[in-house]
Amino acid sequence: DYLYQYRTLCSNSERSLSALWGKLASEILMQNWDIALEEPNRLKEVIDSKNFASPLNQVQSRIWLMHWGLYIFFNHDNGRTQIIDLFNQDKCLNVIQTSAPHLLRYLATAFIVNKRRRPQLKEFIKVIQQEHYSYKDPIIEFLACVFVN
Repeated sequence: DYLYQYRTLCSNSERSLSALWGKLASEILMQNWDIALEEPNRLKEVIDSKNFASPLNQVQSRIWLMHWGLYIFFNHDNGRTQIIDLFNQDKCLNVIQTSAPHLLRYLATAFIVNKRRRPQLKEFIKVIQQEHYSYKDPIIEFLACVFVN
């Protein structure tokens, strides 16, 4: 609650961003999954709109957002849908492909357990085919065997 109040009163964008990260961490630690589910979207908006000192800092912030989001997405009932929405966006997918390919396994798992997202699965299979030579794990190989081979 204090971080929320601080963030609304703070005029320094760096401190406001830090408070937003702290609020996300607090909600995860308190296991308030409903409230925590809203935080990644807020953070994503700030990361997309903020002018970072270097593009690498923005990429690192996106990677951190996706890692922290895993706690929420796999503990909330609606999370498997939202992980697909977040990770499958062009900016996040580019970051995954270039800097964090291990996150592909979580996106693959979300597609496997979420039957409503089958149309988007075809696009994801193309990504798996592109990354097949640089990253492999059992879940990714399972999807490749079922849908490609």
